[in-house]
Amino acid sequence: MFNEKSFPLQSIDNRDDLFYPNLDLNISKIKPTALSLLDKKFSEKRMLTRHLKNKEGWKKLQEKSIENILVLILDALGLQEFMRYSQKIKAIANSNCLPLCSVFPTITSSCLATIHLGEMPINHGILGQKIHFREIGNIVDTLSLLALNSNGHSLTSAGVNVKNWLWCDFPLGEESEIMHVQLIEDYLVNKGLSKFIHEKDCAIGYASHVDCFAAAKRILEKEDKKQKKKLLDIYVGSTDAISHRYTPNSKELSWEVENIEKIFLQMLARLDPTVAEKTAVFIVADHGQEPLLDEKKITVSRDEQSEDLDSLLAARGRSGRVIHLFSKEGKREELVSWFEEKLGNAGIVLTPEAYPKLLGRKANNKQVIERLGDVQIILGRNASLFFGHSGNFDPIFNLGLNATHGSLSRNELIVPFVFSTVDDLII
Repeated sequence: MFNEKSFPLQSIDNRDDLFYPNLDLNISKIKPTALSLLDKKFSEKRMLTRHLKNKEGWKKLQEKSIENILVLILDALGLQEFMRYSQKIKAIANSNCLPLCSVFPTITSSCLATIHLGEMPINHGILGQKIHFREIGNIVDTLSLLALNSNGHSLTSAGVNVKNWLWCDFPLGEESEIMHVQLIEDYLVNKGLSKFIHEKDCAIGYASHVDCFAAAKRILEKEDKKQKKKLLDIYVGSTDAISHRYTPNSKELSWEVENIEKIFLQMLARLDPTVAEKTAVFIVADHGQEPLLDEKKITVSRDEQSEDLDSLLAARGRSGRVIHLFSKEGKREELVSWFEEKLGNAGIVLTPEAYPKLLGRKANNKQVIERLGDVQIILGRNASLFFGHSGNFDPIFNLGLNATHGSLSRNELIVPFVFSTVDDLII
């Protein structure tokens, strides 16, 4: 089975808890690889085919006449948790799974955009969760599409077309012969991030795992004379929510994964055999998760903000365990020194010189720095950083934030990528 420590990652500053992302073997290549089975053409460097050519599971898919692609995205289920909690799917991992790297930052906005658009963040422009957009001159939460101090009114409700803020095209194109459908939890349907990364409002909501996979079966079995090929994306966010609250090491997460896997495989087993024969299944995660420890918690007090940081800092964004800082003119070095002293060994501070190793070639350009900031705080193992409050969101029951992501630990970076025929999954 897979050894997470054998995955090729380069240490940052010789630390054993933080690593640069693997810019080749990563989640940006999942969608182009999957769509190649539907005869969509992409350059070799945008796909994973050279890494898959010796995998039996991939060879079987190439031998079939695939008409349906099903992509199941399990939010925050890192490779380690997948191998620990999967009861059946992990049995075919050696022949049907390839460990992949997430992207920087390992936050849902950037990672889901990377998977759906088939491009790295430096190419699609969603460089984090709470980042700066010069288009409106403000920090925007890319998950909710709420701007800072917007009083709860989303940008799309105000008539802003955020798709114009993307830096890349959509992978299917406007006149596609492929029907694209998404299944997403009810509360997320056709709002927030979906408005950013999906070309059309083509998502269908679901209320439970049973509802989700029953709907998937109906979608796959529905015939369409105009669009015979289908791409069905299924997003499951409950794995992320469970991990945040109970940590990735919890029994609760194991129950959640077992439940999802059981219902999903039952759906595949009930699928019309003629449809199943033409369906390729991909199971992926966008990123992993890192448990938080109280002794690794750092708090920037309100006094420190007003007395020290207000003179150094123009704006602040965030992607979980990564803080995006925008220094005032001429204050970058002083800002870096302040946070290096504050963090100690709990994290590192990086400036644009390091951006190409985080994001790719030429990532230290003006366009990236405008959105991401010119100083990045990257937290190490089990560490967290809060501004003006303790970070203890539920002091009575401890049902708050006990694990999160965004940073560059192995737990956050390394994810599973399963590719299979239906038959191989239900044997």
